[in-house]
Amino acid sequence: MVKADNVGFRLKNGRKILDGVTLGLKSSEICVVIGPNGAGKSTLMKVMNGIIKPTDGRVNIGDECVSGMQRRDIAKKIAYLPQTTHPVPCSVYETVLLGRKPYMSWYPKRHDYEMTEAVMCELGISAMRDKCVTELSGGEFQKILIARAMVQKADILMLDEPINHLDVKNQLEIMDTAERVTKEHGLSTMIVLHDLNLALRYADSVLLMDGGRPLYCGEKDSLSEEKLSEAYGINISVKKIDDRSVVMY
Repeated sequence: MVKADNVGFRLKNGRKILDGVTLGLKSSEICVVIGPNGAGKSTLMKVMNGIIKPTDGRVNIGDECVSGMQRRDIAKKIAYLPQTTHPVPCSVYETVLLGRKPYMSWYPKRHDYEMTEAVMCELGISAMRDKCVTELSGGEFQKILIARAMVQKADILMLDEPINHLDVKNQLEIMDTAERVTKEHGLSTMIVLHDLNLALRYADSVLLMDGGRPLYCGEKDSLSEEKLSEAYGINISVKKIDDRSVVMY
């Protein structure tokens, strides 16, 4: 389990980007992080992944502080997809195989190839194995990136705005995939989203941030309209339609 304990981060000029964030990710659950632009969502994910060191507090994976871990060791624990990943000219198979890099010395071993084949089969992308990733659609490329993350065999999955610029069908397919692998593999998953309706649809828990501070952290069904309205600066209501929470504004 990964846990952020009273995490803060400030720039050299003293400006606070994160302030007092405490968050624990649970196995087989999705925690969706929401909030307006500039709330500190992506920065928090980078701090929890060890890319940025917090100026206050700490992040632990189990009993080990992330700030003291090597990148290779973090990659064995956390599979991280940043907001933007630019495809480089290589095959789908090679791209997915790169997820095994933390375990390789010089060359992939038989186990690395077998794991790559198994994950591609599980996600239904084997037919694309020889395609160049630069020829894929946005939705297809995101599936490949999730496959690459899965072959890392990390227990923690972090996705930063994985459905940006995708159409509705592909958004649902990516979120369905993230939900399925989280439940089936017992992952602790953290996803940054802007779409509040998708957040409430797929989240088990929600972290609502504004100005680098957590306004709410807990079960999605207890997230109040008042807290949402405060964070986004508009009147937001949450209604139940066919037993599903729908955000209206």
